[in-house]
Amino acid sequence: MKRRLLASLVVALIAICTISAAPVEFVFGGLDQHAEVLGGFLPSFLKAGAGYNGFSLIDGNTTQINLLVGGGYSQRKVWQTPVTGSVQDHDPIVYDTIRAEWEVGLSQGLLQSTVPGKDLLTLSVGYIGRYERNIDSFREGKVRNNNGEYVIDSLDNRIGKDYEGAIYPDLRGDRQHLGTLFSFDVMLDMMDDQGMYSNGLLANASAEWAPLALNSALDGVADYYSLTFNAVGAYTPYSFVEDGQHWFSLTFVDRFNVNWTDGEEVPVYAQGPVSLGRKVRGYNTWTYNTQFTVVNNLDLRLAGPDWHSIFPRVNLFFDVGYGCGDYFNTDIAGDNFLMSAGVQLTVSFFDFIDLGYQIAYLFDGYKFSEGPDTSVTGSFTFFLDF
Repeated sequence: MKRRLLASLVVALIAICTISAAPVEFVFGGLDQHAEVLGGFLPSFLKAGAGYNGFSLIDGNTTQINLLVGGGYSQRKVWQTPVTGSVQDHDPIVYDTIRAEWEVGLSQGLLQSTVPGKDLLTLSVGYIGRYERNIDSFREGKVRNNNGEYVIDSLDNRIGKDYEGAIYPDLRGDRQHLGTLFSFDVMLDMMDDQGMYSNGLLANASAEWAPLALNSALDGVADYYSLTFNAVGAYTPYSFVEDGQHWFSLTFVDRFNVNWTDGEEVPVYAQGPVSLGRKVRGYNTWTYNTQFTVVNNLDLRLAGPDWHSIFPRVNLFFDVGYGCGDYFNTDIAGDNFLMSAGVQLTVSFFDFIDLGYQIAYLFDGYKFSEGPDTSVTGSFTFFLDF
């Protein structure tokens, strides 16, 4: 019932943003999935909302207020021992998270981009709140293969009752967490995005801060900051467009990403997005998760034909990444180099969801869930990420 209600609200929001004369647009916040629900093919968490730009603080530039809400559940699979934080490549801790998120943001454009109708610079500030309840996997007791067979066990057995360790601070006590995050972002936009193909440059520098004073209302806590620089360049040497119909395009896309995340209490939900195993395709999220990461992702994208902003896409990729520093919430140093190449076969919906399948060949490192003897991995994909 709750999932149907959430879906109905999102559909209504999209309809209002589409047909209303008011200056309101649909804002997509993200999806997540549960690996035990159709193999992770079906999203089980959705975050979305609306952006209002009916006024402007600076003439000729966009001012926008965003309001987003999200809800659902997902699986988390973490690979460090709960007491010492030493890394293990087998027998992970597997559990489910029921969560809700809410976000308020303000962005202001500055100057004029080389792309008509865009601001050259955009400054954004935001507040993100979240509530999480971490519970035993609904597949508890089932046998799975993660670099060898293991049984999905309860959190009581894996980390103990009333866990107070530092490795997973959001799993302490009753495993509930009420979080607050502040964000600041500066974006440079010179990207001409035509859906099936793009040309130009998009870069942003961002900072996130979650202070302990506002993240300790419940037993689970957080106290960390994260600094990121991300730049994406795109070049389309060939595209076939006839009478407004996009039939085919060939585009090179390159992303360079640098991140430093640190703090006294870095929660699991903050570790996942910045982990080296998440950014280099073909590996596991929450693996190779040190304080510092630098990654380059190179793509060759073949897309088309377009049908009402829905089109097939073949994406050939080559990723290289390096991470170092301490593993989160430990004094254990890590030094990791990962490299992969592969193909993503997807159908793109409105150029922000790419639903399909990914096959990757791993040159260095390995996917923890497959083990060091497996160099070819596969998984479902929802996004190209950049």
